[in-house]
Amino acid sequence: MKDHFVVTHALTRGLAQSFENALALEPPPEPISVAVAQAQHNQYNELLRTIVPNVVELAADESCPDCVFIEDTALVISDKHAVITRPGAPSRQPEPGPIADALRSLGIPRIDTLQAPATLDGGDVLVLPWAVLVGTSRRTNDEAVSQLKALLKAAGGPPLYGFSVTAAAATAAVDGNKADAAAHNSTLHFKSVLSALDPHTLLVADSPMGRALADQIRAVPELSSLEIILLPDTIASNVLSAGRHVVMQAGFPASQAIVAAACAERGLQLHTLSMSELAKADGALTCCSLLFAAPKAAGAVEVEPGAGARPEA
Repeated sequence: MKDHFVVTHALTRGLAQSFENALALEPPPEPISVAVAQAQHNQYNELLRTIVPNVVELAADESCPDCVFIEDTALVISDKHAVITRPGAPSRQPEPGPIADALRSLGIPRIDTLQAPATLDGGDVLVLPWAVLVGTSRRTNDEAVSQLKALLKAAGGPPLYGFSVTAAAATAAVDGNKADAAAHNSTLHFKSVLSALDPHTLLVADSPMGRALADQIRAVPELSSLEIILLPDTIASNVLSAGRHVVMQAGFPASQAIVAAACAERGLQLHTLSMSELAKADGALTCCSLLFAAPKAAGAVEVEPGAGARPEA
């Protein structure tokens, strides 16, 4: 098994001018600046072009303020299988259509779709080459986990392991202090407090919420080979990992020192990037892209003129 994620393609989506109306669990202290968010998203795409061979940006949909958070719309399990989600917020349920079309254009032969009453955001799913970890939350329900498990089995995919963001929040409320209470109450997704550095290593927030989810993961014997590294800054626990490259949020030196050391041990190159404006809408680094290995024959996405997809190499 490889010691890094094999990534040939990144799929992103434009940031809508309506992004100032994006959903947020709590109103940000300062209103969202769409201009700043756009500049940060441009930098995100520019960095992806330096570390991923093929980057395709789909056009924004002004009727969907959250559409930049493309991760929530699909799960790419392998170069042979993808699952289109049914986002938990009703206003976001129109978003997956163009993503499904793009994945079909890239030649993924099996594309399944979750069906009502299932709801699932991709931010609640961590896809590893050998396992799929899913956390139920305010956006992802048990019916979605059941459907996804059946679809993975039917496709001969990796096993699914289920966890509960809601249960972790309850544990955090007991174990944490008043300052922590606001943090766990504003935890939207499973991957708000964890992500994969490589296929065998998880970065987890060293917070009551993060530790509660880490304890759930440690309790599964089949996942005992996963190494868990705790980070002092919650937002820094969500990283992008593509090939030998890792991207983390800029501005968190204590966490950066830990991640840099882990990257050095594994032969990975660390990059930093600020996405602070998108974080005002509960966005993290993984939210803004789908990273995956496409079938070997995959090339540029074919779209109708004016549809706005831009293949980048």
